[in-house]
Amino acid sequence: MFIHLEQALFTGMDTGQILDRLMDEYRQLRNPQGRVYVFLDEIQTLQGWEIWLKYRYDLRQKIKFFITGSNSRLLSSEFATCLTGWVIEHGLTPFNFREYLAFREFELGEPEEWVLKKEAILYHFEQYMQMGGMPEVVGAPSQDVARTLLTSTFDSIIYKNIVLRFNVRQAETLRKLGLYLIGQAGNISNLKKIGVILEMDRNTVRDFQGYLETSLMIHVLNKFDFSEKRQLLSQKKTYVCDNGFINGLTFQFSPDRGDLLENLVQSQLGRAHQRIYYYKNRSECDFIVYDFKREAAVYQVCYELTENNKNREIRGLVAGCKIINLNEGTIFTWDQTEEFEHSGVRVHVKPVWEWMLAPSAIPSTNPESLG
Repeated sequence: MFIHLEQALFTGMDTGQILDRLMDEYRQLRNPQGRVYVFLDEIQTLQGWEIWLKYRYDLRQKIKFFITGSNSRLLSSEFATCLTGWVIEHGLTPFNFREYLAFREFELGEPEEWVLKKEAILYHFEQYMQMGGMPEVVGAPSQDVARTLLTSTFDSIIYKNIVLRFNVRQAETLRKLGLYLIGQAGNISNLKKIGVILEMDRNTVRDFQGYLETSLMIHVLNKFDFSEKRQLLSQKKTYVCDNGFINGLTFQFSPDRGDLLENLVQSQLGRAHQRIYYYKNRSECDFIVYDFKREAAVYQVCYELTENNKNREIRGLVAGCKIINLNEGTIFTWDQTEEFEHSGVRVHVKPVWEWMLAPSAIPSTNPESLG
């Protein structure tokens, strides 16, 4: 049974009354045998749905519930008290590069075949880097339609998700901040400076940035520090959930290719790792993956290593490696491969597209583990 709960006919009705009646009528009409699978879409529109769900689950009937929603209020942290131990949460992100190629029906083949298909892979990677991996956008018949879809999605997140959920009165100011942060993807956010530019109070900027992060529109990285307090007090580095928003919503005629590449890397790292930071002292390191005694890695991103930027990028990578005591790190570029040692650190230079296609960069999701 599939029920879309955002329909107007459910407005104003008691949650238990709605769902009990639907369940009863479904059983009367269909007389289902064995286990029943119930899909409740946009469940967050009903108040107290988690109480009803727990009640039904406790009856030990042969029912499996799948609850879905596009609003971040559905995240488990908001109903953990009621459903602890009963829920497996599975977030859906835009396509990774492998999924994008599959959607485009491109036969990737085995890694040894990639050399022969490199020009075609780079063509698709350029499209993916520019317009992102949101399925509707990828399948759009034209760039104008793609931009319309991106704008509609962004406005839906602002007005339907954040404004209603947090009772925001300055909706247009929130929208301006969202667009500003999208245009500044990969940069450190100075709340005071943003407040001056957008004529906002610094505390309001902080609150609104938090709302955008909660909605999953943006991702915010703390500066790496062994002190958790200093991490929380540090300036944040902001990234966007999908590259399409950077190209489709900002007023830049041509977004910086290095920034687009960096945002892609952050998205990919975010799929596989919980603890990602940036680091900055005299040099800046783009990404430190660090989970004490479990995993550690350091990454730097630039579109191309040249004589003008090579020393800067290497210094940033080495600084990141030294702070967590690693003897190797990786610089991702558009399509360069190299390996050398600098200041006791082994530096691997790799193409981003090649890393994103490697199985080690893609978190595994076994459908059977979801029950």
